[in-house]
Formats: sequence, structure tokens, C-alpha cells
Amino acid sequence: MTFLTEEQRKKLQEAWIKAAYVNENCIGCSACVAIAPEVFELNEEWMADVKPLDSYPEEDVNNAIAACPVNAISWK
Repeated sequence: MTFLTEEQRKKLQEAWIKAAYVNENCIGCSACVAIAPEVFELNEEWMADVKPLDSYPEEDVNNAIAACPVNAISWK
């Protein structure tokens, strides 16, 4: 449930850049969007997606991870 392609994810990993990730457990509560709108958005199915960015603000993503009620957000 992320906008990053596998190729983009690999490039980020090769550059040692952590990327935010939302798994299939997402229930669309939008807590992550409220906490870090520059990183997360709701898709047409009202589930969270990660915006493709060059880097991800660690504190904001960590706060979204902590707030997620179903543990759907992590670092990849």
C-alpha cells in the first residue's frame, strides 16, 4: 500500500536511506496523515500510502508509527 515502486525502494536501500512503509493491516484511520501529511496520504480506497520522497523525516515517521492503532507502519 505504498506509492514506492520496488525499484525506488531498492534505490533508497542502496543509498542507506530508510523509507516509511505501510502494510496491508492499515485500516485507514488517518492518524499518520494527521501527524505527517508530508509523508502519508489516503488513497482512493481510504487507506494510507507513503508519498515518494528523497528522504523521510525520522521524528514524524516515528510518531506516526507510535500512533498507528494496528501497527501498519514501519521503516523499510
